[in-house]
Amino acid sequence: FVLAPAVEENSVHPHAPLVPVADVRERRIAGLLDLACLGLTYAGFLTLFRALGGHLSIGKEEAIVYAVTFFLVYAIYFGLFTGLGGTTPGMYFRGLAVVGFDGEAPRTRQLLWRSFGYALSGGTLLLGYAWVLWDEDHLSWQDRISQTYITPAPSPMWSDLSGHGPLPVSSSNGDSSIPDAT
Repeated sequence: FVLAPAVEENSVHPHAPLVPVADVRERRIAGLLDLACLGLTYAGFLTLFRALGGHLSIGKEEAIVYAVTFFLVYAIYFGLFTGLGGTTPGMYFRGLAVVGFDGEAPRTRQLLWRSFGYALSGGTLLLGYAWVLWDEDHLSWQDRISQTYITPAPSPMWSDLSGHGPLPVSSSNGDSSIPDAT
């Protein structure tokens, strides 16, 4: 007597033959680019706060306020870019895309779960990001939660509106194909 159907192998692991998982090094570089963008955004926030009459000081209570406001900016950054665009600036500049475990473009619900996963990974002192070191498929918490992953393949969302495939990207050598991310 079986109470629940067996979980298929494909529902847990990404389809490696369809679309490969991006290399950890590439994802790390994309993450560092996102960290730089996030740092500049937060610096702009603090500059605006000071320009509008706010006082910045160093102390125990202020450190807590800075940490909380940085986490809020972090959550908004990843929430907006992931939820609305499907990719972060770091991923975009490294030629990475998010796809579902089925190899297709992620659905809105998956992108929202991915945004939640980013908040959870960051809120646990980056443990969700470090998880790729122990995961057999090198996936992070946001990958597992949303059933999506990052790939070097061009995103299905980058296709033109007529549905005729990916938009051409110009490179310095005149080639109009999307560059290989490897």
